[in-house]
Amino acid sequence: MQFTLFTVLSLVAVALAGPIRLDARAPQVASEAAAMTNSAGEVVAFDSTSVVQPATAAGA
Repeated sequence: MQFTLFTVLSLVAVALAGPIRLDARAPQVASEAAAMTNSAGEVVAFDSTSVVQPATAAGA
């Protein structure tokens, strides 16, 4: 009985939680395009001229 009540209350809580708005997130790079992260860690469209090479910048 207690398990059934707990299960029903859990399902009601999930139903009332509502869907998450996924369109409120930051804009994403199209999945058809190549992507990379810039030096700030943001996902950006691939651009070979702006590839960060920390070892080359350090003189290695």
